[in-house]
Amino acid sequence: MGESENKHPDKNLRQIVKKLRAECPWDRKQTTSSIGHLYIEEAYELAEALESGDGARIEEELGDLLYVVLMGIRIAADAGLTDYEKVEQKAKSKLIRRHPHVFDNLKINDESEILANWEKIKETEKKDRREAGFFDGIPKSMPALMRAQMMQERAARIGFDWPSAQGPVAKIREETVELEEHIVAGGTKDDLEYELGDLLFSVVNLARHINIRAADALGRANRKFQRRFEEVRRLVRERNLDLAKLGIKELDKLWDEVKAQEELTTD
Repeated sequence: MGESENKHPDKNLRQIVKKLRAECPWDRKQTTSSIGHLYIEEAYELAEALESGDGARIEEELGDLLYVVLMGIRIAADAGLTDYEKVEQKAKSKLIRRHPHVFDNLKINDESEILANWEKIKETEKKDRREAGFFDGIPKSMPALMRAQMMQERAARIGFDWPSAQGPVAKIREETVELEEHIVAGGTKDDLEYELGDLLFSVVNLARHINIRAADALGRANRKFQRRFEEVRRLVRERNLDLAKLGIKELDKLWDEVKAQEELTTD
């Protein structure tokens, strides 16, 4: 523990946030509209830490996210919009209201019934707030892959869904053919974007049916591509080759070599 920490052993995080808001120039100038990006950044960093399984890293990232949450409440309180007690009470009320199988006597048999009842409760809440949109509450600013899966999950809870994974598999084939036809026909960028969007949406649907988060699967593919490409670059340097002068055939050969070696070491 550092010297500064030793001087303030009695301060809890809420007190520290309050002091930062009052005395730190950066914290003092923040507004409810200036800190939104911090939640996104910290959430992604936390998700990566959780995936790593590193306890110290998870602890640190949870702390960072907790700090921005408390700072957000402090900023909103300074603007007269809310305070910590109101935020906490709203969270408590919502959790109790949406879990009648835990806090009340509602009998529910399985997870699908829990999710279906959750949607019924949310629909009632929307009517109370005069909200009409079925997908209200799923932010439009959310990454498209994540939003697609959340929309599909919500629709599925009221029965709008394929009965099995074979449905989205067939749809992927259908959408792939349609996209290929537009490419061959020289379709406009708008047409191709429309058809590609349908294909991606179908892929997300398949991911959901096989209990995989599409964003996680794509993230894993991204990391695999990065790892293998960096290994290709390493081989290029080791063999004194010129990356800029290598054609796709030579690069593919190196890629296959890296892939084969990786598969060999993981067997």
